[in-house]
Amino acid sequence: MNSPTAMLLGGLTRVAQGLIAASPTLLVGLLIAAILRYYVGRDGTRRLFGGDSLRSLPQSWLIGMLLPVCSIGVLPILIQMRKSGVKPGAMSAFALSAPLFNPLSLLYGLTLSRPLVIILFAVGSLFIVTALGLLWDAFGRQGSPWADDNPPSEQGLIGPRRLAASVMMMARDASGKPLALTFLALSGLAVLAAVLPYGAMQHSVERDDPLAPLTMLAVAVPIYATPMLAMSQLGMMFQHANSPGAAFTLLILGTGLNLATPFWFARHYGWKSSAVWLTTLLLIVVGISYGINKPLVPPGVEPAGHTHAFDIYANPLSAYHTDLWAGSVSAVGKQADIAGMIALAVLAGFALIGVIARAVGIDEARLASKTPIDEEPVMRRRFDIIVPRGVIGGTMLTGLVALSVVACYAYYPSPNECLDEISLARAECLSAANSGDVDHALFWLPVWEEWSRRLEVGTFLRRGEVRRYQSMQGYLVRKKLELLEHELEHDPFEIDEVRSVVRGLLATNSRWVQSFRDPS
Repeated sequence: MNSPTAMLLGGLTRVAQGLIAASPTLLVGLLIAAILRYYVGRDGTRRLFGGDSLRSLPQSWLIGMLLPVCSIGVLPILIQMRKSGVKPGAMSAFALSAPLFNPLSLLYGLTLSRPLVIILFAVGSLFIVTALGLLWDAFGRQGSPWADDNPPSEQGLIGPRRLAASVMMMARDASGKPLALTFLALSGLAVLAAVLPYGAMQHSVERDDPLAPLTMLAVAVPIYATPMLAMSQLGMMFQHANSPGAAFTLLILGTGLNLATPFWFARHYGWKSSAVWLTTLLLIVVGISYGINKPLVPPGVEPAGHTHAFDIYANPLSAYHTDLWAGSVSAVGKQADIAGMIALAVLAGFALIGVIARAVGIDEARLASKTPIDEEPVMRRRFDIIVPRGVIGGTMLTGLVALSVVACYAYYPSPNECLDEISLARAECLSAANSGDVDHALFWLPVWEEWSRRLEVGTFLRRGEVRRYQSMQGYLVRKKLELLEHELEHDPFEIDEVRSVVRGLLATNSRWVQSFRDPS
């Protein structure tokens, strides 16, 4: 059992890690919400999500699959969808599907296990969000469809003023309700870190444990996980022959939900309706989890008996940390990647601007409106043009698809570029392991493993296939990386065993790298 100080610092550490991870997708959510308000408009937003037609649920699911957001990034979008009068069922479908899959995480997931498994998980998510959406629209309380107290003009006027209004809206949201909901969502990580001691989940959710899906259910509801993190955990679960049902539970509830999502629905559509919605969601997920638990067991893979996939949800501080503060800072530093830190800095800048705007009483809606409050006409300025809402919406949707394609090629570079990055990570990791620098080796080891995944996806995007020999060699490299990780963490540290694993890893890596080299 951790000390009260370790529980407090461990919880704050997990919140800080979660905030860094959520910052990029939260910024995307703020941007999309501003676009919906000031460019697509209320009517356009309703049409975008299917309006009152029967296609609203699958259409919302499909749009959610295209957006690179997480369960926190969808919150500002949900707020704007409600202001635009989108049906609660469609909002429910969007809120659950958007964090689960996006082009980046879906491609990543296809390299982690059998592609059929990921496809079945996607189909299962469609079934769940459709069932819940139909239930909500049939029995839930609709609430006020026109909740926007200060709606922008429905005119199609665009220009610098509307752009400034969009930026100001992002700043207000970065310092308003979405920020408060973000910390509510991250509070689940703090609770789990306080309750679960260091390494508490390493022997949980085994394949033959009949309670594995229920154990994951208790953990998945309060956690916050990005789509990429959940996909990597799914891969580790299949490699270790953990419970497939628990993996499905983690994906649907851990990625698609956080504590803020049911709270927001309950606050706006009633606690009773939200309780029925959440209870139905849990029952459906558990039912499907037990239904697929045995059929989706990977053939030929023996249970490892332990996993590090869920260490991120337990307390990062153990009894071996003599300096808890230093351990906390080190844990946050390991999770602080460049993209997350840049996004966090931008988010903080928006929040500061939002606080100042609130203090001086700036109203961004007047910046975007063609007609001010006194109804006197305003002459169009030099860069102002009028564009039909349909053109704006179509352009935004086309741009979204194009952005997703560009993001896939940017996130998964060419094989040669990936091999260069792998070469750097390999040199840092293995030289540190051979010299006994455990912390440095453990820092670069997951970097090496992540680039191995990107290599396979990048190869598939550009060459149309990943040969079976390449996939098998990649699997062997990652298995030996896992073995190296175990040896580095072994107490007492045995340098001869580590060096033996390094030699075997180098031999396998040589064959693997050569199979991806461009013959030209």
